[in-house]
Amino acid sequence: MIISGRLRGLNWLSGINWIGIGLIVGLLLIWQLLVSVGIINNPALSSPHGVFEGLRYLISAGLLWPALLHTIRCVAIAWVIAVAVGGTFGLLLALNATVASWTQASVDLLRSLPVVAFVPIAILIWGVGSKSEVILGAYAGLWPMLINTAGGVRGLPQRLREVALTLQLSRRATLTKIVVPSTGAAMIVGARLALAASLVICVVSEMTGLQAGIGNQLVLEQGAEQPSRMLAYVFVVGLLGLLANAGLVNAIRHAFPGITALTQRSIR
Repeated sequence: MIISGRLRGLNWLSGINWIGIGLIVGLLLIWQLLVSVGIINNPALSSPHGVFEGLRYLISAGLLWPALLHTIRCVAIAWVIAVAVGGTFGLLLALNATVASWTQASVDLLRSLPVVAFVPIAILIWGVGSKSEVILGAYAGLWPMLINTAGGVRGLPQRLREVALTLQLSRRATLTKIVVPSTGAAMIVGARLALAASLVICVVSEMTGLQAGIGNQLVLEQGAEQPSRMLAYVFVVGLLGLLANAGLVNAIRHAFPGITALTQRSIR
């Protein structure tokens, strides 16, 4: 049991792009070297060592964890809403011609608008609390989930549709046994993009008016002229995105092990 537990831990770690992390570490070392020899001599651009010291200060002072937990909570709620609404409406858009004819123009218009432009409107309507942040994050993540889901359904091989007709499957059976499994890969891509979009917009909304979270603390450190602490928060956001993506990939791999393989077989 101990060995199996260790193997599960290694499987989780396999979702992380270690080669990419190695490249990041190499770039950080080059950055530190350029600062140490004086090639980069800008007080506003702290060295990686300075960023580490700033991060250590934020942890010891108790400033990091409340902001981080707030952002994680808002991103998680926003992402769940985006995946549920975007996936459902994406299926309707691709499978129902009436829904597509009435809403396609609205979808093209709304997804083209920058989400940041809605931050002041959201603050006026829902205030500077978590509600505005969650709504903006869900709105940002909605579109990649919707577009990928609809595109996956529309790209469904014709022979699978013929199989459903041959077996005389009902609409519900066709949806659950043919459509969703065969478009699972596209929906997974949409979910990963939705997670990234929700994270970015939640942090940006915190920076541009909301009163909590990593983005808000980042702006406060900028105003206090503490570049090392400010960059420490930037580092935390990047690390959060990396771990969230790796966790999502491994969760999907364990929960739906056959979706990707089934999709690949269906398009051959």
